[in-house]
Amino acid sequence: MGSENKDAVDEFARPRRPKLKKKRSRTDSEASTASVEIKSTMLVDPIKRKRRNIYNPEEESRLERLVFGDPSDIIQNLKSDVESEAEPEPMLKHESSSDSGESEPEPEEDDDADDDASIIIQSDKAASIITVDSKSTVTAGTAAWMDEDDEELLQDALIEQNRRLPKGRTEKKYSELLQNKYSHIVGTPKWAKLNRENDEDSDDSDSEILKHSNHIVPKKTKALSKGNIDLKVLTQINKQTHMEGPFVNSVQFHEQSTVALVAGSSGVLSLFEIDGRENNKLHTMKFHRFPIHTARFLKEGTEVLVGSMSHAFCHSYDLISGKTQQIPLPHGITNMKKFEISPDGKLIAICGRLGEIHLLSSKTKEMIGTMKMNKKCRSLAFTPDSTKIISHGESSEIYVWDVKSRTCDNRAFDDGCLSACSIAMSPSGQFIATGSKQGAVNLYDAKSVLTERTPTPVKTVLNLVTAITKLEFNPTSEILAMASDRKANAFKMLHLPSFNVFANFPTFNTKMFNPLDIDFSPGSGYMSVSNNKGFAYLYRLKHYGNY
Repeated sequence: MGSENKDAVDEFARPRRPKLKKKRSRTDSEASTASVEIKSTMLVDPIKRKRRNIYNPEEESRLERLVFGDPSDIIQNLKSDVESEAEPEPMLKHESSSDSGESEPEPEEDDDADDDASIIIQSDKAASIITVDSKSTVTAGTAAWMDEDDEELLQDALIEQNRRLPKGRTEKKYSELLQNKYSHIVGTPKWAKLNRENDEDSDDSDSEILKHSNHIVPKKTKALSKGNIDLKVLTQINKQTHMEGPFVNSVQFHEQSTVALVAGSSGVLSLFEIDGRENNKLHTMKFHRFPIHTARFLKEGTEVLVGSMSHAFCHSYDLISGKTQQIPLPHGITNMKKFEISPDGKLIAICGRLGEIHLLSSKTKEMIGTMKMNKKCRSLAFTPDSTKIISHGESSEIYVWDVKSRTCDNRAFDDGCLSACSIAMSPSGQFIATGSKQGAVNLYDAKSVLTERTPTPVKTVLNLVTAITKLEFNPTSEILAMASDRKANAFKMLHLPSFNVFANFPTFNTKMFNPLDIDFSPGSGYMSVSNNKGFAYLYRLKHYGNY
């Protein structure tokens, strides 16, 4: 009993040792499974390594000097190269004596080397000095760089060209050969003379540079002033004839020569030389039973086309050969009372009887196409680029036609107009003017008429009270002339772009009678107005040139 209890007490008193499990070796299948698990964990959760982003300025400066070099050594390297030469020649910038063989000493270095630095560059036969001061000014001598292989280049060039220098030529460098050849052929231009003795004779102005570069300096013309216009009444154009008829329906200036044509209801066409004094007659042509209503120059002024409202044919007069040709009009065209020539001279636009606009070729006089308005066409005008036609007539709408497609691009309402008699477009393409039977002239911006349905006029002129039968812009688009053949002296001129009517012309003493046609010379120096009394008046606009 006692022994048993003792053994039990001892058993509980002794500390128990943990039972260790026996290690057993893994099988091949278990090992492969474990390796697969490790790889899968590596793919899912890669090991993240920390990067060290530490800036090292010393390392950066070391690499910079290694790649780009040290900028502080440039001047020292240049000086060492100069000193290394055995026999440096004297600099061209300073005077030296070649006979004595002495060369000038090198300039002493100052303490303030940071402010001023001198760089001396020498070669075999020339040298120059470049001084850079604190104000960043550079003073150069002759040449900053010379090619040592220039002499060899001359020999190589002569061998390559299979030629040799003539006797007496002493060029040793290829550059000297080219310079002497250029000077012998062209000479030395003024812009290449750098050593100028007098500043007064210098040609640094823009105008002189343009002249030496074979450019024409454009003349500056002043703009036409508003208020009053300075003009002078000259001798009538047709003073020597007065045979064109009581109604002088057409007057036009030649674009390339000082010649003007005058034609009227008697069927007579006359050409005059315009000088403002005599206006001598050059030629007169009589068309039997053919009252002329419109006459225009064609083919750059070598041909005159004459139209009438009484016949279905027209006449063509060749100024070079002096021959006249009768040309029948295409089918559907009954007369040529009103027609216009395109600015490029390729097309003829004729106003038809029932709203048609006929397009003819200026060379062959054949029909190209027809466009039709809803009402009768009274007047038409080409755009400056000859791509569009603007027409107006017995309605309140302005028609815009495309010449190529012969379709209507836009129909704009003419403000306050019930029926129109005339239309004109400025040569600059900026303005379009319309004249109504009620005596009102509307001036529009051309873009608004070409694109908008109801454009607003920029100016409405109400100085005339009868139907506006003629509108004409001068070539500079600074004057708009307005006239009415229904009343004597019904003539006004509008200044552009101020939109003010000139107050001094016509005056109370001006006798113009009923004006029929208006035209300006190509330079706006002359203006002509024809009337119903057989006269073609001539006026000199002093603001512009002679013709």
